[in-house]
Amino acid sequence: MNRESWIESSITSHESRINGIMAWQHIFINPQRYILRSGWRVAIFFIILFPLATVLGSIVGLILTGGDPNKAQAYFGHPLAMNILNLLSTTSALIASVVCLRAFDHLPLRSIGYQLHRGWWRDYLIGTGMAAIMITVIVGIEWLAGAVSLSQSNVPARDLLYGLGISFVFFNLAAAFEEIAFRGYPLQTLLRDMRPAWAVIITSSLFGIAHSLNPHASILGLFNTILAGIWLAVAYLKTRNLWLCTSLHWSWNWTMSAIYGLNVSGLEGIVKTSLFASQQTGPEWLTGGQYGPEGGLLVTVVISLSALLLWRARWLAPSEDFPLGHGSWVVDGGSSGESRITNHESRARRPESEN
Repeated sequence: MNRESWIESSITSHESRINGIMAWQHIFINPQRYILRSGWRVAIFFIILFPLATVLGSIVGLILTGGDPNKAQAYFGHPLAMNILNLLSTTSALIASVVCLRAFDHLPLRSIGYQLHRGWWRDYLIGTGMAAIMITVIVGIEWLAGAVSLSQSNVPARDLLYGLGISFVFFNLAAAFEEIAFRGYPLQTLLRDMRPAWAVIITSSLFGIAHSLNPHASILGLFNTILAGIWLAVAYLKTRNLWLCTSLHWSWNWTMSAIYGLNVSGLEGIVKTSLFASQQTGPEWLTGGQYGPEGGLLVTVVISLSALLLWRARWLAPSEDFPLGHGSWVVDGGSSGESRITNHESRARRPESEN
């Protein structure tokens, strides 16, 4: 081999190695923005979130129980203790969001969707009322069909009001945690690198899988939970904040359990007192059986119709004074039903003093 051939061969080999390295690098790095790909950022978010929530919960549990297993069992069944655990979980989700937003996206925490912008309370009240009506419609249809019996609970008024108040806090904290954990950083990060449909399907599937180990889980219950994730994601896409999806989430669970005394996603006894006592007597495919209404076909229909209503709603729109948020896709619910892109990354990255 002459010198020229050897040099040419060396250059070709070197270029091949570089191309190989670049190909591997592109698995982790977005070449257009030169930032860690969204899937890896979401994975890191969950790697931070769940161990942190476990550690914080364990530490507080040890402090309050003194390490006594007997006390621990009683402690974790107490409503106030459950609210503390929910608060710790929500705090963990916020911490994980802050770390990832600052490290990867250089955005403030408020970009996640909980800023008290003009009209935030409107989104909150709309979601609260809509979810309460949806559950009432479901229970009403089951009652008319003879699939559920309702009777007023014999709980003293003072205990009932206390229970409703405690469960109000409980479900708001639980909803905030799950919305931050799924429709917060994960959904909004994926929206920056892929089409909305894929981002919604991925995060909604994760949402469903997270509930798949609940007691009395079923295939239909899992499907309905994924569908609920899509419904809540649509609420985010229409408003670009978490107030609407959080209020839909908490009110759905609270009305189901604290008002009608039904199981929530297979979990029994979350609420100790409820306005009504319910007994499901109809077929499981309709009522959901021990999993609760979310395991029944009626919920499939109602959530699907509600998601379609939100998608087409012209009266839902992002607030003008709300920072455009972390995700870069904006949904246009106009007559065409198509999605469009609004490039607001520059606004989201403005100095905090300007936001």
